Amino acid sequence: MNIRQITTALALTCAVAVPMAAQSGEDAKQTETVNGWFANYDRNRDEKLTADEFSLGKTYFAALDLDRNGSVTRDEALSALRMKKEKGTSIDWTKMDADADGYITVREWTGTPEEFDAHDLDRDRVLSRYDRDLAREQKRAQNRLTAYDTDKDGFVSQKEWPADSATFRQRDRNRDGQLDVEELAEDIKRKE
Repeated sequence: MNIRQITTALALTCAVAVPMAAQSGEDAKQTETVNGWFANYDRNRDEKLTADEFSLGKTYFAALDLDRNGSVTRDEALSALRMKKEKGTSIDWTKMDADADGYITVREWTGTPEEFDAHDLDRDRVLSRYDRDLAREQKRAQNRLTAYDTDKDGFVSQKEWPADSATFRQRDRNRDGQLDVEELAEDIKRKE
């Protein structure tokens, strides 16, 4: 176990050790949300969610999978939700881009490694305009999904789609009969 893993494990242990009674309302709400995910999606009851089990979309799952190992524990999900609340998605590029080359490298990053990974959406180990654009597209796609997803299953069915069936089929790249966040983000990207 390396120092990063030990530090992460220690931080997660400390975060979970806080009694529910001492948690703020927001912390209790996040804990309730995560517990609901595990109750609804952890089909094999192994206390880990995989992308196949998690039906709220691949993009959302990737944001929760802080260590990028393909599964999400309760502690990891809580940490991701807390990071999102504390840091949001904004980055002060002018401060962090020390050499003013338009990229933020791991050496320039002032946050935690997990936060860097959460912002590095294309997984190329640098933060760039592409990551910012991708984050913006995904946020817009998530907003669109939330607006159209009337049955709240995490997908947009053809019945929920506000336009005709031909436009739905164009966007349904994997032909599974539903649109996910990634397909909606691709649609937004194509239009810009």
